[in-house]
Amino acid sequence: MTIAAQTATEVVKLSHHYAFPCERVYSAWTKGEILGQWFGPHSHNCKVEKYDFHEGGDYQIRMVPVGEDHDCEGDPKADSVCAGTFVEIIPQQKIVMAFSWIENAADIGDTLLTIEFAAAGDGTDIVLTHERLPNEELRLAHTGGWQGTLECLEEYLS
Repeated sequence: MTIAAQTATEVVKLSHHYAFPCERVYSAWTKGEILGQWFGPHSHNCKVEKYDFHEGGDYQIRMVPVGEDHDCEGDPKADSVCAGTFVEIIPQQKIVMAFSWIENAADIGDTLLTIEFAAAGDGTDIVLTHERLPNEELRLAHTGGWQGTLECLEEYLS
């Protein structure tokens, strides 16, 4: 972990309810070929370059801009790439991932992304927490991106 990540304190925490069973919502996060159909905000398409879904496995996701209507660091017309390692996986309950931008994005250092799943009445609640962001500006940018991602998952499941 970088020194910047050790001192970074900004956190994104979002929740979303899906009117679908937990198995289906969780499954959308577990396979690269499915993730590539919905992941990312509306301003980007996703190309999963690596998705070795098990504890200790690596992932790499290319975000391809589909227009100029997005707020991100780097060149708005160039692809951005995030990558990391799966830290903890509890089936249908939790996915924890080390997360960093490795191409055309702000240097946020090594951050931690947690997605928690819980059966709730007629569907599933997700709580997404992105920790160790270095400043408020990047927290706000990631909040918008993650909110869009959760909305895109809703559209995919529908």
